[in-house]
Amino acid sequence: MTAWYESTFGRDYLSLYPHRNDEEAIQDIAALLRLTDLPRREPLLDLCCGAGRHLAALRREGFTDLTGLDLSSHLLAEARARLDAASMEDVQLLRADMRDIPQRDRFTAIISLFTSFGYFASQQEDERVLVSAYRALTRDGTFVLDTLNREHVLASLTPSEEKELGDMCVRIRRHISRDGLRVEKETRVTQPGSPVTIYRESVRMYAKREIEDMLGRIGFVNTHFFGSLQGDAFTNSSARMVFVTSKVAHAPYH
Repeated sequence: MTAWYESTFGRDYLSLYPHRNDEEAIQDIAALLRLTDLPRREPLLDLCCGAGRHLAALRREGFTDLTGLDLSSHLLAEARARLDAASMEDVQLLRADMRDIPQRDRFTAIISLFTSFGYFASQQEDERVLVSAYRALTRDGTFVLDTLNREHVLASLTPSEEKELGDMCVRIRRHISRDGLRVEKETRVTQPGSPVTIYRESVRMYAKREIEDMLGRIGFVNTHFFGSLQGDAFTNSSARMVFVTSKVAHAPYH
């Protein structure tokens, strides 16, 4: 059976999230660079880079050694077109599973933005993502993880909505799984002359302490957390959880 994340990030994905655009990416990266001191001339990996909007923003900020990794061949093709059109052919793109980053000890910084964590069926598989990031970082490298805040989702979930995007009629249903651990979403897309297309998403909602514990087990140190990329203090009402942490040598997963 195909996992949801293998089919959702296809031809309709960018049309369904039109607000995830270049302007937002520029604002995200500007905020990130105020929050962290990422070296511009050292290797940086955008983990789950999607269509490359954050990579383009980083390149414009003077980052010279950029790599993007994603599983979606469609989004990688979009990223390649976006970067090449901006004369950013030197940005490298890789198709791979985030649980198995091909390089070891390669990147001074790894960023994972806009909820690319919690996709897998078990906590052990999600933790593999963090292990993979740890192994791909150089000693003293920085890892930035931006994900959803469980408490905010539980308090503010919108069960259903309908909207029109161009010629698409979009019906969205959201619910919390029976065990209370995941937020699940079904998106039905109807277009004239086309059959209904259904996309599903299922994301594990981790508590802050759970992610902190995973990072600590793996060997990350000096972990700081925020309620946004803008550096707001974290509270239960924060929409986001942003972790900024570092790798040290001689840890369990080195």
